Amino acid sequence: MSTKTKIPREQLVSDLVVRDGLACGFPGCRETLDTNVADGPLEVTIDHWIPQHWGKANGWTPDEIWDLSNLKLMHKKCNAKKGDRVPNADGTLPERITRQFRYRREKRANRPDEPCTTCDNGHNLGVGEVCAMCGCDAQRFPRYAKAKASECDHAVFWCAWCSIGVIPRAGATEMIMFGGEGGEDD
Repeated sequence: MSTKTKIPREQLVSDLVVRDGLACGFPGCRETLDTNVADGPLEVTIDHWIPQHWGKANGWTPDEIWDLSNLKLMHKKCNAKKGDRVPNADGTLPERITRQFRYRREKRANRPDEPCTTCDNGHNLGVGEVCAMCGCDAQRFPRYAKAKASECDHAVFWCAWCSIGVIPRAGATEMIMFGGEGGEDD
């Protein structure tokens, strides 16, 4: 295991300024760096062009990760914008991955204003069914399959406890193997 002597930050910054000048290393940034700015979005930071996590995962040594060829000077805001993205072979950065999570209010915005009396907004539909009137699909826990906790098999039917995950729902294989017991020992 190699031990690297830590180079002071001032030395790294001066070596990078000699190599690259006072140009921000972020692609598309046209602003020059001001080494006198001590705080804020224009503060000078040292960026690992190939992120540290990628280097460690691919067997790089600390010397390779902290090599000057892997370091660039950037504004703090540009370094944050780059994040931990691994650059493409041509030196450009890949597009950021957009979030897949949707807020509840965004889901509700697509719902019809008036509740559907035919399917009760999907609660009265079977698995895979779609309402011809409103276009809703089946809910995960339909009302017709709701049962009291003492009568629930936690597979076909559901109760308040298995719908929130307190009691795990039995799978189809367990239902076949254990005959409707849900695999629970009594």
